[in-house]
Amino acid sequence: MRHSLTLSIALLLFGGCAANTTGVTPSQNKNLNVVSPNSTVENEDGAMQRALDRWLKEEWTPLTEGEKVTTTKTMPDGKVVVEEKIIEVSKADTNQTFTLQKFVDKWKVYQENKEKMNAGKPKDPSHIDMLNRMPLIGK
Repeated sequence: MRHSLTLSIALLLFGGCAANTTGVTPSQNKNLNVVSPNSTVENEDGAMQRALDRWLKEEWTPLTEGEKVTTTKTMPDGKVVVEEKIIEVSKADTNQTFTLQKFVDKWKVYQENKEKMNAGKPKDPSHIDMLNRMPLIGK
């Protein structure tokens, strides 16, 4: 009696789980999609990916793939207007293979342009300086 009761409960549970999923792939399984929908993985990026995408769009691409051109105009009233524009450099061949040297060259251009851009701005204090100023920790 005990075995037949256990067997009938097991059959009932397993039969209920697979009732509407026979021959269905996991992406079309209604029960599985209720618990773990697969559409959110494709549509939502994590915070780290969003930060990387924003950095690539706002910093890396403008500083590495463009040249800053400065134009100076003198207005009729004697006022001098200086305009700075970043002009995209045309790419010779997009099907070239990736080499480490190309990345190093791009990184050098990025660092040079970033230093020029931050030349007049105050620098953030380093962590070493901040720790040295702290009581009982610093000097």
